[in-house]
Amino acid sequence: MKIVAVEPQSIAEEVGISPGDELLEINGQRIRDDIDYRFYQGDGNITLKVAHQGEVVFYDIEKDDEDQLGIILEEMKILSCGNDCVFCFVDQNPRGLRDQLYFRDGDYRLSFMYGNYTTMTNAGPAILQRIITQRLSPQYISVHVTDQEIRRRLMGLKRDDQILEKLRLLHDNGIDMHTQIVLCPGINDGPALAKTVADLFALHKHVVSLAVVPVGLTDHRFGLTELKKVDRPYAAALLDTLDEWQRRFRKECGRGFVYASDEFYIVAGRDIPSARQYDGFPQFENGVGLVRSFIRDTRKQAARFPERISPTKRLTMVTGELAEGFMREQILPLFKRVRGLHVELVAAPNVLFGRNVTVAGLLSGKCLYSALHGNDCGDLLLLPPDILNADALFLDDMTVPQLAQQLNAEIKVFDGRWADVMRSLVRSHK
Repeated sequence: MKIVAVEPQSIAEEVGISPGDELLEINGQRIRDDIDYRFYQGDGNITLKVAHQGEVVFYDIEKDDEDQLGIILEEMKILSCGNDCVFCFVDQNPRGLRDQLYFRDGDYRLSFMYGNYTTMTNAGPAILQRIITQRLSPQYISVHVTDQEIRRRLMGLKRDDQILEKLRLLHDNGIDMHTQIVLCPGINDGPALAKTVADLFALHKHVVSLAVVPVGLTDHRFGLTELKKVDRPYAAALLDTLDEWQRRFRKECGRGFVYASDEFYIVAGRDIPSARQYDGFPQFENGVGLVRSFIRDTRKQAARFPERISPTKRLTMVTGELAEGFMREQILPLFKRVRGLHVELVAAPNVLFGRNVTVAGLLSGKCLYSALHGNDCGDLLLLPPDILNADALFLDDMTVPQLAQQLNAEIKVFDGRWADVMRSLVRSHK
C-alpha cells in the first residue's frame, strides 16, 4: 500500500519513512489495506517491510501497544458486487449523476467499517477467514432469500453461492451479523419469505437482527424486470405476519429479531411501534425505527423549547412525501407552544427518481428547488438529515450555498438538535 502522508513527530517520521514509500508487510503479514495496517501494528514491537526510495528496507520498531505509527495509506480499492439483482437501485439511476452512484459496492470491509450491506456472493474462503481472524464484526448482509432457485432469479446468480454455509461459518466463529431482505412482491415473499426468516432465526445467536424493507422503484427502469410496488393491503398483510413471528421470537430469544421498515407502517396506515419494540434500534440506518426515534427525540427536546421567540420568526421544514403524514400529526403540534414561531411543512416530490421514491434522504437539490421555487421560505429553511454526502453535495452535485442563492433563503441541514435550529432562527437576519 502506498504511503500518502506521514504524521509529524510520529514514529514513522522518526525512523525515516516518507510519503511515496510503500508499506509491504508488518511482522511478515502482507498489508492490503488500512484494516490490515491497524490490525497488525497493535502487536507491540514490530518489523515493517517498506519499499523506500527504490529499495526494500526493514524497520525494527519498539513501541507500546497503544502507540500509533503515524502512517497514512492511500484509499483502498473497493470490491464491487458480483450480482445482477433485478431490483438493484444502481440500475435505476437516471443519467448524468456522478460516477460513484453507478458503482455497485460489494465490499465486506465497508460493511464492517460503515454498515454498508453486502451480499457475500464474492466472499470466498480467504475473505471469510479474514473476517474471522481479524474479528471484522458485525457484518451487514443482504440475504434477500435463501431458496436457491428464487435466489438465482432474484439476484442473477449463475451458481449456488452457498449463502447459508457462509452465514453458518461466520456464526460458528462468533461473528455478529445484521441482515436484510429487500422484499419484491410475488418473488421472495410468501413461503420463500417464511423459509428465509426461519433459516436466519436458526442462527439467531449471532444473526442479531433481520430487516424487511420494500423494493424501491424509480421511473428509470427501462428494459428492466417488471416489479410490483408495495401497496396498502400488501403492507398490512405483511405486518400482520411479522407481528406473529415477532411474538414467537421474543418468547424464544428475548427479542423481536425480524423488523419491518418504517415505510411498511406508513403505507399500511399503521401506528409506528413503540421504542421498546425495536430492541435498541439495531437496524436504525436501514430505516427501521427511524420515525419512532425522531418522534421520541423531538418530544423530549420540545420540553426545552423557548416559550416565545421575538421578533416573530418563520420556519420552513422540508421532507419527503413519505414522512408528510407523521410530521404534520406528531411533530408540527410540538411547535405551537412557541409563541412568535410560525412553522410551515413542505413535502417535496422527487423529480429526480420519480414519485414512487418518497424518502427524504433521496431528494436532490433540483427536487428541493422545484418544490420551493417561488415560495417565501421565511427566516430559515430546514432540510432533512442525511440529504448530503460526505462532500456536502446533494445527489445531483448541487451545494447548499447554491440552493440558498437560488431560493434566496437561509438554509440549515437538521443535525438532530432542535436547540441549534432555535438559535439559527434567533440569529437570522432575513
